[in-house]
Amino acid sequence: MTMLIEDILRHKGRRVISIAPHSELAVAVEIMTREQVGALVVLDDADRLLGIVSERDIVRAAATAGKLALSLPVQGVMTRGSPDADPRDTVADAMRVMTASRTRHLPVTYGGRVVGLVSIGDVVKSRLQEKIEENAVLQDMARARLAAA
Repeated sequence: MTMLIEDILRHKGRRVISIAPHSELAVAVEIMTREQVGALVVLDDADRLLGIVSERDIVRAAATAGKLALSLPVQGVMTRGSPDADPRDTVADAMRVMTASRTRHLPVTYGGRVVGLVSIGDVVKSRLQEKIEENAVLQDMARARLAAA
């Protein structure tokens, strides 16, 4: 069975943790710490995806601006134009996109709206489950063939 992004969202939930582009980076750090996530989607007032701010973006800002980084607006630090996924995309396709773009978080959009966010951990966990299920089917087929012989 081919797993889709919507399968991940069904399991982990569709809650989207977001931040406004004008918010200070300190607010992003506080939200990420409280929610135990590695990235936030950045949405405009109409809930359209503007970008994503990740731990990596925060580290880069701190390396450049030092302590002042925390007072910078998220929009000045976030990654723009990051790839996104459709809920109907396969998990394997999402993994390829994440690998090619060297990103650990992928916003999931549908109808112009963000409906979820998947991490590389979510994708790896899903792919592992897919392989476990494939292995079980192959073992059942092998047992049936041996029993018929």
